[in-house]
Amino acid sequence: MNRAIEIGLTLILFGTAVAFGGVEQLTYSLLEAGVFSLFLVFLIVRARQGRVRLFLPVWTALFVLWVILQLVPLPGSWVLALSPFRATDPHLPGGPLASQAWGILSISAHATLLGLVKFLAYLAAFLLAASLFDSGKSRSILPRALLWLGCCEAVYGIFQFLTGSRKILNFTKLYDVGVATGTYINRNHFAGLLELTTPFVLAAAFYSFQRWAEGRHAMSRASAGESRFFQFLFYLFLTLLMVVAAFLSGSRMGVFGLLFSILFIAFLAQFKTRRKAWLVGLLLFSVCIAGYALWIGISPLITRFAQMRSAPTLEMEGRTVIWRDSLSQFRASPIVGTGLGTFSLGHRRFQTGLVDLLVDHAHDDYLEIATETGLLGAGLLFLPILYLFCRMIVAFLADGRRYRRAITLGCIGSTFAILLHSVTDFNLEIPTNALIFALVLGIGYKAACIELREERRVAQETGTFT
Repeated sequence: MNRAIEIGLTLILFGTAVAFGGVEQLTYSLLEAGVFSLFLVFLIVRARQGRVRLFLPVWTALFVLWVILQLVPLPGSWVLALSPFRATDPHLPGGPLASQAWGILSISAHATLLGLVKFLAYLAAFLLAASLFDSGKSRSILPRALLWLGCCEAVYGIFQFLTGSRKILNFTKLYDVGVATGTYINRNHFAGLLELTTPFVLAAAFYSFQRWAEGRHAMSRASAGESRFFQFLFYLFLTLLMVVAAFLSGSRMGVFGLLFSILFIAFLAQFKTRRKAWLVGLLLFSVCIAGYALWIGISPLITRFAQMRSAPTLEMEGRTVIWRDSLSQFRASPIVGTGLGTFSLGHRRFQTGLVDLLVDHAHDDYLEIATETGLLGAGLLFLPILYLFCRMIVAFLADGRRYRRAITLGCIGSTFAILLHSVTDFNLEIPTNALIFALVLGIGYKAACIELREERRVAQETGTFT
């Protein structure tokens, strides 16, 4: 049954990715329904087996409770004290609350409820990944699903660029024409998917390298060693393919995030293996990236970087104006926020630029969450993720099991890349990318925290703990 649930999650991932990243209401509603259904099946099966156990970190429960508090009716005086913006602004839904006896902290109960349902779907995916991944029994389907999803999107994106296709399947693109976007509408969100998945391809290369390096001196297993070496080269080639696809997307921060992520996990891998062959392989990989990119052509990316020299690009694109207005929005309710999922509604009052457009995202995931849930909500969400990121690094360096440390390495690279890209974009608001990130965190949490904790407990009970 575990494998069936993993297959179900894989189908949801591929299905929503093909459907433009799941941004349409019908698509992300189906995503939520699918994840909740799989989670319910998981609970029923485990309950019948008499071993229901959920690896639920306290911080996620606290964040959910904080969002629920934004929906709970409170005395008007409390709302006035906690959020003067919510209590007095006459343009918000329902009018001002200063003269009302009761009110809620969110400026839109409907939007916050929808945001809460989305988060609960991602939380369910996190719990499923943390429960289903088991490095000791068999190789999990989920990391391989992420690997092949990224590869398929990269190949399709390169095909778009080389053929000059304006199509995403049967849909004609109106924006980001002439660059690789895969099945996504926006180049940056396509690059975000590559950032989330490419580290798992490089982690597979690292795993094959470990097995080849440890067995290459055994003459009786020469054929197996040769096979593992070719696996290593094959995964390096796939990594190269995905990096080239990111270049062809023309997403500046996407390329930065992906390259810095690759360099970071490559350094960690070298620190762990301490083998010259790994460095030589990475050097050849870098040469191939440069040669392959120049052969195909990276004019979209060069053009995008050239724009930064001729004009203040971020200002031309409207990002600096949106950030400035979003900071004003945050200052109006810094403690409790305006309610999860209400950024666009609250932003209208503070919008000084792009006034003829509806600004639905802050182009900064941290700032958007801070405006919606306040400092406390943003802290409950992002600080534990940063802590888990550090725990994964420590676990990778200390782990003696090849497969698990390779998976942990992939989770580290994926988390590093998307957290970096989130400074200038809103990939975590794209349902497929957010779902992938939830799965990555769940796998990383199980590998770096739960399994190691269980091993220490068993070692203590058997008297082998050191």
